[in-house]
Amino acid sequence: MNNTFPKLQSFKNVFLQSFNLCIFVSMVLLAFHHKIPWYNITGVPEIWQYYLLIPLTNSLMTGIVCVILYRFFANRRYTAYSFRRSNIGALFITGCIAGVVSIYIALNAFSTYLVSTLIIYAAYNNIKNFISRLSALLEPNKNATPSDLAEFGTFFINLLITFSVINISLNTIHISLGTDIAFNFDSGIQGILDAIYFGIITMTTVGFGDIYPHSSAARAIVSIECLTSYLLLGIMIAIIGRGIDFNKKS
Repeated sequence: MNNTFPKLQSFKNVFLQSFNLCIFVSMVLLAFHHKIPWYNITGVPEIWQYYLLIPLTNSLMTGIVCVILYRFFANRRYTAYSFRRSNIGALFITGCIAGVVSIYIALNAFSTYLVSTLIIYAAYNNIKNFISRLSALLEPNKNATPSDLAEFGTFFINLLITFSVINISLNTIHISLGTDIAFNFDSGIQGILDAIYFGIITMTTVGFGDIYPHSSAARAIVSIECLTSYLLLGIMIAIIGRGIDFNKKS
């Protein structure tokens, strides 16, 4: 029991730190392969392809890519975490889980709320830790390091994933209640990718207008998203404007 607990605790730490980043990697991979023709195997029901073949493929791809990215950035000390072989297994499993749940979030209303709650909880832990360190970056004459910029990127992705699943959940609530849709997302996997795409163009203040909020509740959420993004971009510009200390990576 004494030997097992630290391993479980270590997995929990890796899971909470990396889950939303793995979700983002999973979404990027999913955008490229979910419509590949070889998934349409003759004689295999579409539901098995949608809920078994694609998730398993995406799961393995996400786990492998996340481990490669972790090793690349950690070895160059572009993150606050050093590369440890003991974390590879936990990170791979986290990536595999993310690769599955990022698809299953569109399975039904219950899975949407369950996965969204897990993502928001992981984001809450990461955002809370980042904000506690933000005051040090705002000190006078403080130059950011590449590691600090990586933390900003992680913070941004956590916000992006959080707002995206909130928007998906809000859309699901509207549909469940039989009211007008919250957003004009597509259905299934494409709807998940639409939510991520909408989050990116909103948080980067691009806003093409092809996807937009339809209800008052959706407009309120997007307003908060926009204000949060402006605040984040303002802080990033202010810190980067002081200069980057490339001689100190962590």
